[in-house]
Amino acid sequence: MLIRFTVENFLSFKDEVEFSMVPGRTRRHKNHIIASGKRRDIRLLKTAVIYGANASGKSNLIKAMSFARDLIVRGTSGKQRIGVIPFRFDAKKEDIPSRFQFDIKCNDKTFSYGFEVDKQRVHSEWLYEIRSSSEKMYFERETNSEGKTSVTFGNLAFTEEQGEQFFQFVAAGTRANQLFLKECTERNALIFEEVNRWFDEKLVLIFPDTKPAGVEIAFLNDDEFQNEFVKILKLFDLGIENILLEDFDFDSETRIPAEVRERIKEDIQEMSLPDGGHAIVQIPALNIFIFVGENQEPISKRFMTMHKVEGKDDHALLELTEESEGTQRLFEIVPALLDLMNEKHERVFIIDELDRRLHALLSYKILELFLTRKTKQKSQLIVTTHEAGILDLELLRRDEIWFIEKNIAGQSVMYSLEEFHPRYDKDIRKSYLQGRFGAIPLLPSRRSLELRQ
Repeated sequence: MLIRFTVENFLSFKDEVEFSMVPGRTRRHKNHIIASGKRRDIRLLKTAVIYGANASGKSNLIKAMSFARDLIVRGTSGKQRIGVIPFRFDAKKEDIPSRFQFDIKCNDKTFSYGFEVDKQRVHSEWLYEIRSSSEKMYFERETNSEGKTSVTFGNLAFTEEQGEQFFQFVAAGTRANQLFLKECTERNALIFEEVNRWFDEKLVLIFPDTKPAGVEIAFLNDDEFQNEFVKILKLFDLGIENILLEDFDFDSETRIPAEVRERIKEDIQEMSLPDGGHAIVQIPALNIFIFVGENQEPISKRFMTMHKVEGKDDHALLELTEESEGTQRLFEIVPALLDLMNEKHERVFIIDELDRRLHALLSYKILELFLTRKTKQKSQLIVTTHEAGILDLELLRRDEIWFIEKNIAGQSVMYSLEEFHPRYDKDIRKSYLQGRFGAIPLLPSRRSLELRQ
């Protein structure tokens, strides 16, 4: 689970900005808090909703998390420059490294992991375990101007096969542009594996153009997933009775350009699949995919939605591309919602522009489904949105609502509704649109527009 994230000198964030999932003093909606039951264990919020005007920095916060995650999970190669983008509206920040830090909870432990980077090198990197009354250092890393990396380790339980000497060897081989945590993963150095796995498997970022992974396999192999998927879609009043996977002839599909078809065929022939393995080749623009099993025989599939036809017993089938953009957007979000509501899973889903192409009531319903489900799930949902209809203290806690706005210097600042202490019976949607909490566009009045004509 995510405890907090801080970023400094990246995109529109000049000074350090902290986003926290730690509950405030609000007493309402106690079921929105994830608690293990242990006396001194940290309590965390299930959700957070982030508001702001266009170009205020909402998406930049998600991009900051995404940049840091990619550097941790994917790493860099050779002499590749690090794609960090410092704050551009202050010349003093050009030569100062950008800073990122995640405080996370995984496997009942609390970790603080972060790093400072510029385009050439990782200046510093650190990993601590945070305990109830102390901190345990796992490692601290420094890289000098000549690109030499040095790592200091805490009192760790090294194994006989992978002792401190082995990790010092890994540290010495860590490139200036590579995180030590990533280098340990590539060298199969397992002592920090649980932290790396959190970023790789638990932190899921969904941008407006993100296509969900694994849905095709789930529909092929998991009847329960398909049934739950359809059940959720029916809650949104889309007129969809069911979803089917239909075979089609890949060679005769006229919407696929000949050169694309030939390239896909070549890629399939060159695939090397392990025993029992499979692969999915997607053509997102058409919402179709090709399933390649262990026998290397491709099967072309496409999603079809089933609708009732008045006056007939049979149904009409539509391709997903024939559905509205809002329906297609829900098709991308529902897999995350199902995962979030599964109490066996523990993930952090971060959705940028939740309301994109969705009716206001649908955005509200998505959050309501997650927050009112009476299970012991430990997953978290964090979204950015413009949809003011979600600003409802009957739905959200004050500490679950965040605002981002830019000041006159082009710098994004971030703060919680909790800082304003509004009454529980207050219409915070109206107050927000009136500008009492900031984070709205400053638009000219109608009279000033008339004077400019």
